[in-house]
Amino acid sequence: MPETLLEEVVGSVLGVSSQSLSDDSSSENVQEWDSLRQLSILLALESAYGITITADQALDMNSIAAIRALLWEHGVELPT
Repeated sequence: MPETLLEEVVGSVLGVSSQSLSDDSSSENVQEWDSLRQLSILLALESAYGITITADQALDMNSIAAIRALLWEHGVELPT
């Protein structure tokens, strides 16, 4: 999958290569993805995409695929 702003933002927050991230990347299999960085991802996504993420939505942001779906709900179209 081509690298997108989503992978760039998440990779930057996690301190990992954005090219190493895929829809399967999650808090379960990326060691750097802890609860503090989860909050940082949320804030970075809000800034990058000009959206507001609710607390309920934030609870579901546990993978790149879930974040992609959340962005779609906000009207952000990303390559699949």
